[in-house]
Amino acid sequence: MAFLASFAATNLSTASRSAPSPTPIDQPKWNVKTTVGPDADTGGWFLNLGRTGIRAKILPEFPTEFLVTYVFPDSPAAGVIRSGDRIAGAGGRPFETPHVFGYGVGKFGYDGPMRDLATAMERAEAKLGRLSLAIVREDRPLDVEVEVGFNYGAYAPGFPNDCDKTDRILRETIPWIAERQRTDGLWSDRPHLNAFAMLALLANDRPVDRDAIERAARAMAADTDDSIEYQGLDCWKHTLYGICLAEYHLATKAPWALDELREIDRWLRAAQMENGGWGHRPANRPGGNGYGAINILTMQAKIAWALMRECGVEIDEDRFRRAHDFVVRGTGDNGYVWYADGGRDNPGYADMGRTGAAALAHALTPDEPAYRDYALLTARCIGEHPDTFSDTHGSPILGMVWTAFGAAADPEALRALLDENRWWFSLAHCPDGSFYYQMNRDNNPQDYTAAPRLSATAATALILSLRDRRLRMMNVDATEDSTAPRTGR
Repeated sequence: MAFLASFAATNLSTASRSAPSPTPIDQPKWNVKTTVGPDADTGGWFLNLGRTGIRAKILPEFPTEFLVTYVFPDSPAAGVIRSGDRIAGAGGRPFETPHVFGYGVGKFGYDGPMRDLATAMERAEAKLGRLSLAIVREDRPLDVEVEVGFNYGAYAPGFPNDCDKTDRILRETIPWIAERQRTDGLWSDRPHLNAFAMLALLANDRPVDRDAIERAARAMAADTDDSIEYQGLDCWKHTLYGICLAEYHLATKAPWALDELREIDRWLRAAQMENGGWGHRPANRPGGNGYGAINILTMQAKIAWALMRECGVEIDEDRFRRAHDFVVRGTGDNGYVWYADGGRDNPGYADMGRTGAAALAHALTPDEPAYRDYALLTARCIGEHPDTFSDTHGSPILGMVWTAFGAAADPEALRALLDENRWWFSLAHCPDGSFYYQMNRDNNPQDYTAAPRLSATAATALILSLRDRRLRMMNVDATEDSTAPRTGR
């Protein structure tokens, strides 16, 4: 083992110095801080190294190593690893693949030390309970062990289905989410975090959480109405809370929720633009609408309307079709959904959050062959490019949830997505059982600064809850009776 540490400390670090320097825009924002504990104590937006309790960064000049920046007290690594240590290998193997800095095609996916460490960690949790690390401390190679235990084991081949590790994670994360609900019924000032927290509780259907679920639903109802005021997050609130209230009504049949859904329906009609889409702010805003209509919000609106229809709300079918036509104009022949109006002739792809939302929106209307075929086309695009999962533009947490839910329209695509990204779930897992919002290479820190663990824990719990398929959104499979083409590499 000493030879391993020496090899990792000298050969790998020396080789890494020759790697080309990235452009400044590709630099991680390590200096971004949060005021939310316990992550406020770490001093920056660093990488979480699984349940070890270690936070670290990867530097362009050493792309095959972690530089330790913080170790949580009372964590498995406390007293074993120090700030300033360099981790050059794990599980008896040096890290040999460099991390690729930056965002975009050719850079998606966290190949390198993050993936390698996660693999070694999961293996240790399944077999030994001890994770061996090759470190360099003050230029001296050392071999150390961190006690990670056997409590979680490894993810089953078909996780989240038939997976003991998934079972334990959900037993821990669902109460963790419930305990952090505010007295007003919400969790955050960011609508998607509220939506995912509430949906995670609803998807697990613990009797003890039913009061919390109703308080969340009523808070969302109180925070939406049918008046257009051009507030910054109004389109996000009305589409996401419309989805939540529809799922709530489908699960509980609460009569009061129908009136609230009809109110949101009226708002969506008034906010829809002439081209069929929705933007960050509703239609007809004095001075313009910024970016104009965009596909992610348009697909959230279409999801909300599809669910409202199942609740018995009479939606405007012409407006529904116009929303569909809007996203079709932004969908390439390969199934990838671009940012705004248009993109059919673009053969490329980027991150898959919009594509996942589109796949789900299409799949929720299975009686329409054209919708079903687009559901498969977009879901299969995700399956062809699963490495974009955690690199989603704007809000990776938002994108990860929609990517997973959209991929579920094709079970093969969902399997490819989860298999490719099991490392993320291992590395984002914290010693207290929660999950952490990892540094993203598109570098929008708002979800991190607002709620580093709530955001990731709610998203993780919701994605893993696909196991039980309790929500209507989770019961989508467009693979039957379709001739939709598969994308090609």
